[in-house]
Amino acid sequence: MECMNELDFGTACTAVLTAREPIVIPGTKNFRMADHIKIGTVIGDYRVTYVGKSFMKHFGSVEETDIPDIRLNMSTLEEWAMDPDVIKGLGGPDMICDNYMYHLVEIIKMGPEGPGLFNGYTNLFYKQSPVDGRLWSPHFYLRGDRLGFGALPACYDDGWEPGDRIFTCLHP
Repeated sequence: MECMNELDFGTACTAVLTAREPIVIPGTKNFRMADHIKIGTVIGDYRVTYVGKSFMKHFGSVEETDIPDIRLNMSTLEEWAMDPDVIKGLGGPDMICDNYMYHLVEIIKMGPEGPGLFNGYTNLFYKQSPVDGRLWSPHFYLRGDRLGFGALPACYDDGWEPGDRIFTCLHP
């Protein structure tokens, strides 16, 4: 993705990640993010209690069509790291595809028996914003019974914590 060019990989360390078995998520014909992120909406067994302003601005109106079945890689961060470190740990910019927001919601629907973390840690994707064209990290977390959505720009963040999970789609 061209939006990777704004990140400084020259000074990035390689984040330590533990890879998990990839999963396959069946595709769908149509998906509208707006149908899932209103406060009070139930996704799987969880009620949405928070949607950050950046998430709404950059991904709240995403509509996707003809989403294929896809294999997602999963990795769990073993140390605190910034996005360039994480991306380098995942194999570098060439290994990152633009994810579908549909898969983020499907992971929530799978609940704790699925690949997502439901213990307070963050589940994140990398996706190019349809608003500004930059790379962002839309994510969700479940803390107690509170399901929240957020998004941070990949070039300016506070980093990710050990235990956070990163999902990347495999190149088609």
